[in-house]
Amino acid sequence: MVNAGHMQKQMNEMQNSDSISSLFGQLVSGKKGYKAVIEVSKPSPKCSCGKILEGVEKFCPECGTMTNFKK
Repeated sequence: MVNAGHMQKQMNEMQNSDSISSLFGQLVSGKKGYKAVIEVSKPSPKCSCGKILEGVEKFCPECGTMTNFKK
């Protein structure tokens, strides 16, 4: 039987190793030494009604609920 925790630990070590990152960068760019940048985006703010907001509104334009965004 396979130990899932052990397998996950091995996968994390492989993904975080410099050799894998270097190979991926070379595959993507065709050049040695290229370091790929992974952009992490923030989730879009939503109202309780489901309307996607910009994050600056005081009230939801769809249902009128007061938002808790800080300026």
